[in-house]
Amino acid sequence: MTDGRSVAVLAGNGLSIAFNPELNLQSITEEVLRRIEEADGGDVVIAMKELAERALPDGATSAADFEVLVGAFGAESRTLDVLDTLAELTQPADEKLRKAIQRVSRFAERVRDTGISHVLEVIAERSHAYVDEAQSLYDLVTAITGAFDGKVVIANLNYDTLLLASLLTVCQPELADMGHGYRHVKVVVDDQVERTVQALRSSSDDFPRSKRVQLLHIHGSLTFWATRDGKIHAKLPKEMLDDGDQWRAVRERTTNVRPVVVLANRKDKAEHVAQFPFDLAYTMFADGLAEADHWLIIGYSFKDDPVNAALSLDPPM
Repeated sequence: MTDGRSVAVLAGNGLSIAFNPELNLQSITEEVLRRIEEADGGDVVIAMKELAERALPDGATSAADFEVLVGAFGAESRTLDVLDTLAELTQPADEKLRKAIQRVSRFAERVRDTGISHVLEVIAERSHAYVDEAQSLYDLVTAITGAFDGKVVIANLNYDTLLLASLLTVCQPELADMGHGYRHVKVVVDDQVERTVQALRSSSDDFPRSKRVQLLHIHGSLTFWATRDGKIHAKLPKEMLDDGDQWRAVRERTTNVRPVVVLANRKDKAEHVAQFPFDLAYTMFADGLAEADHWLIIGYSFKDDPVNAALSLDPPM
């Protein structure tokens, strides 16, 4: 147990909606469906539209439809794993079959990336709070960090950057998020120019002990990106995502990094969170829960099985 009163905080979509109603999941789903319908392109776009139509033939009618839609695109990740395995198992002499499997795998990857980029682009555009609501969020963060003078571990389920922006405004000297403070990596972004950006922290030891406030995006963030081979994990500045060029670069294959988020249906989430960097975030959140004097849960519907599993230990009084 750390010195002082400590707290573990879980923030769900209800928090984001409270400070920007445009982040309502049904509203996001409706806008994503509209953009998919209006998208121009070749076979990849046709396949993406077909997936969206099959997933939600009647359009978005509830917040639950968001998970259905992203689950349809997230399922392509399983397809890629199966195809890659098949390509490895194919007899070396049958090079034609191997290349055919690899071609299908790359096509499935493009369909997945195109669909997910539309989803995250909408969230990125809405990842802001209006002036009055922003002050209220600052007040909330101030109240939490002020009421607990010990360790504050915050697990954020939202992909947007509202909570991060508020923490940076209120308590930046005390804050450590999953972006490494001084370790950097090089990535190729929308302009096909190599940029130097923050690396993601790779272990709990990378979090400075002097920072009592920890922000863990346990399902990823708009700012979390990685190369296809997973050898580089980076945190892109929010400003790099604001003009839409990076999202188009994903669809046009002119960047060497892809978003790192858990965009999956309920059944598949456990598989996703077992991978880096989500496994690190979950482990640290579980430690925070175990060590905290108090728990604070905001805007969470208790529908995510991995999150519920983390909360299954006996809470403090």
